[in-house]
Amino acid sequence: MKKIVLALCLLLSFPLFAQDKEKAKLQSKVAKSDTEIADAKKGVQPKTWINRAELFMDVWAAPTGTIMLGMANKDIKLVLAKEKIQESLSEELGGVIYEIDVYNDKKLYYSPEGLLAFWQVTGFAVENPLFQALDAYKRAAELDTKGSSAKKIKEGLALLKNNFNTDALSAYTRNDYAEALRNFEGSLACSAHPLIAQTDSVIVYYSGLVARANGDNLKAADYFKQAVDMGYVENGDMYALYAEVLMSTGDSVAAQAALGAGMEKFPTNQSIIVGLINLFLQKGEDPKKILPYVHKAQENDAENATLYYAEGLVYEQLGDSDSAAKAYVTAIEKDPDNFFANYGLGALYYNEAVKTSQMAADEVDDKRYEVLMKRFDSQIKQAVPYLEKAYELNPSERAVLESLKTIYFRLREESPEMQQKHDFYNEKLQSM
Repeated sequence: MKKIVLALCLLLSFPLFAQDKEKAKLQSKVAKSDTEIADAKKGVQPKTWINRAELFMDVWAAPTGTIMLGMANKDIKLVLAKEKIQESLSEELGGVIYEIDVYNDKKLYYSPEGLLAFWQVTGFAVENPLFQALDAYKRAAELDTKGSSAKKIKEGLALLKNNFNTDALSAYTRNDYAEALRNFEGSLACSAHPLIAQTDSVIVYYSGLVARANGDNLKAADYFKQAVDMGYVENGDMYALYAEVLMSTGDSVAAQAALGAGMEKFPTNQSIIVGLINLFLQKGEDPKKILPYVHKAQENDAENATLYYAEGLVYEQLGDSDSAAKAYVTAIEKDPDNFFANYGLGALYYNEAVKTSQMAADEVDDKRYEVLMKRFDSQIKQAVPYLEKAYELNPSERAVLESLKTIYFRLREESPEMQQKHDFYNEKLQSM
């Protein structure tokens, strides 16, 4: 019986010994590379450093081997059949429950569909293989004075950049923001190298996000500024995000400048409008100071309906419904087929009707109740032509359909036509 138990232990330990053997091989190769770069002749040859960089890339890839993101759990278990799963567990990250298989040198995270979502290597043969590869490629480029190895180094840096991004996204998903930032910065270092010289604005943006999540708002502001300067503005949202981070650092002057610049380019962006209003409120200033930004844009392009729609948005955020309605009407006069202006005015009347309805529901005086309900009917009917025009301009906008369905449900008893319209918009919604 003891022999059987011993044999079983040896069988279970074999995969671990095999992994240790592979690690030992890589560590031996790294030691050899250490000797070569210290050699007077070999240490000044670009090839020596390219080989070293490729070796560290192999070190990075060794724990995961041929498995790829998106592979099914059952397929990976076949590929890693010689490696023992030490533990299987579940963890919720970002609202998603991942099943995790823990191996000797890695954790594999599977989506609810059983596909490999990301991994975390917990035991490289040597530490920081990607950063050591980056240092090696940099040294190779410095020594390659004739440029004969430039193509190979460039290709290596491009692959290295992708590997940094893989590790960064994995760390971000695990909420390890410091590690995510470290790897995104490694990716940016690859992009910034003269042989590539093409910084990825999306990675700059991601670097800002993880720096912010990691509590480093100064660094986040720097990355967001770079993203904006590179043209990564996300329809204006980046200006608002950049300003928000600046405010968290106490730099309200720079925040106002960022929002002002964004307002000039994206006058209808809600995030920018709200950001400016909040900024003026935090500074104890009149939030109506935002209006000069809009009016200046109108002076430069007086027939642009979108700018009057933007003015309506500002007034609506300030709680001035009458001025908002006037601005929306002007926008429609400038361009009767402007979807946003028609929907904005219709939604304004609709929302005012909802407020009146709520007041009526709380009213105990019968006469006052009747007055409020008459006002409600007037307001809700005011909304109809503008919402129907918005539907005509964009039949797939669900918010418009929802509003029209609700309005005609309220009016359905007035006439068969109203009932038919309710049924029409209800069917459209059901078919979406």
